[in-house]
Amino acid sequence: MSAGSARGRLLIDGRLVPGRLGWRGGRITEIVTQLDAAARAEALLGPVLAPGLIDLHVHGYGGNDPIERLEAMAGALARHGTTAFQPTLFPAVPARLGELAQRVTSCADRLNSGARVLGLHLEGPFVNRLSAGALPVEDLADPSPSALRALLGPSGGSGRGIRTVTLAPELSGAGDLVAELVRCGIRVSLGHSLATAEEARAAARAGASGATHLYNAMRPFHHREAGLVGFSLSDDALHAELIADLVHVGRDAIELALAARGPRSICLVSDALRGAGTGCERFHSRGCEHVARDGAFFHPGQPPRLAGSALGQLAQVRLLVGRGVVGLEDALTMASEAPARALGIENECGRLVLGARADLIALRGDALDLEAAWIGGESQAR
Repeated sequence: MSAGSARGRLLIDGRLVPGRLGWRGGRITEIVTQLDAAARAEALLGPVLAPGLIDLHVHGYGGNDPIERLEAMAGALARHGTTAFQPTLFPAVPARLGELAQRVTSCADRLNSGARVLGLHLEGPFVNRLSAGALPVEDLADPSPSALRALLGPSGGSGRGIRTVTLAPELSGAGDLVAELVRCGIRVSLGHSLATAEEARAAARAGASGATHLYNAMRPFHHREAGLVGFSLSDDALHAELIADLVHVGRDAIELALAARGPRSICLVSDALRGAGTGCERFHSRGCEHVARDGAFFHPGQPPRLAGSALGQLAQVRLLVGRGVVGLEDALTMASEAPARALGIENECGRLVLGARADLIALRGDALDLEAAWIGGESQAR
């Protein structure tokens, strides 16, 4: 592995400070922020140097999806600032979904370039049919021990690379599934749900630790029943995902989430679909037409149904900063450190600390152009 160094404004503990960063053997080996006047001036003129972005929830990117073209998807993400990700699979019959997970993981094990796969995210199938959003209702399943066994297979999910499962805690039998998933070392994220705050609290006590795309496909907040939204905002048990394309969630709701929880607990996720990053106006996937509008994809109809984002993580960071919704430091923290904390790997990646992986991005100018990206210290071709 190659060695390297760069000067610029380093994102350290949520703040940009002028400094120098060095790496060797795929790890950060030097962080210098005490600079003389000349070196400080040089660093201030340099790029923003930040941890590579980590996407917990991405269905596809650059014309690719995890099932058909995982290698190409990983490469496209790396070229756009996302250096690690959880390929996210749509629901299917549990046995079929388990087979697909194993297939994607087998492909991930063979990858030797592009964004790193951090395990799979299964968005369902144990979610509420009344809060399915764009998920195919016919592919959802009722929580049961037999359905979970069919999903996880004989290895308890480890051989299938399953790291996160989204489920609705209010469903009958979901509580037992939360406990069993946690026992198997699989992270549980609550979503596509009409759960009350107390049902969400009970799931958190059983080990659930995430909230899937906060606000979307959840019981709306009410002053007499705060629901999963209210619990996610008022309790630190859950690391909440947030889709930041300003279509899925409006500005005021983003500001509320950050005021309540702070950028280290709100994970910016893309929820991008296969057509994201291509500039296409429409594409077909899984038998459905998708039409782009205002940075998101919709299923046509009356009314159109929101299906996913047309923007990757870095594009969403640029959007938030450019619209003045959040500052650059918070936006980058939400897209790197917060997801790492959600997975419990914040000492491995997502932060600029000695010994962490040299998964890095360099952003230049007000437009936040991606000047360079490194994964394990290796430069990614632009």
